[in-house]
Amino acid sequence: MITFSTVVGMAIEILISGMTFGQSVQARITAIPINLFTARPYGMFRDWMFHKTGAETGSALQKGIADILTFVLFQVPIYATVLWSTGATLHQIMVSCGTVAVLSAFTGRPYGLFLEFSRELFDAK
Repeated sequence: MITFSTVVGMAIEILISGMTFGQSVQARITAIPINLFTARPYGMFRDWMFHKTGAETGSALQKGIADILTFVLFQVPIYATVLWSTGATLHQIMVSCGTVAVLSAFTGRPYGLFLEFSRELFDAK
């Protein structure tokens, strides 16, 4: 998640939201310990969302929707807080978070699949 969020986050922050390179670097550095700290709670939240939505035993479409919804509901508020703490304007935060929410439609499921793969690889279910 750290590698992915660094590349995608910087592209969004600089190219779309108008943050300076320095603001973006500061946001990415701030996000590293947050990503490390929130990894387990995210997995637990994802498990809860899958249970509540019936995606555990559902179709691939249900699992994809659950992963996207989980990613948006969990990550966007954290991302907004990181941007705010690094001095981004309200407009920059709204544009960045809106963009991340839209991109989550393309990243939520792949991240969920990676999480499942990691759990199986390390027998951490």
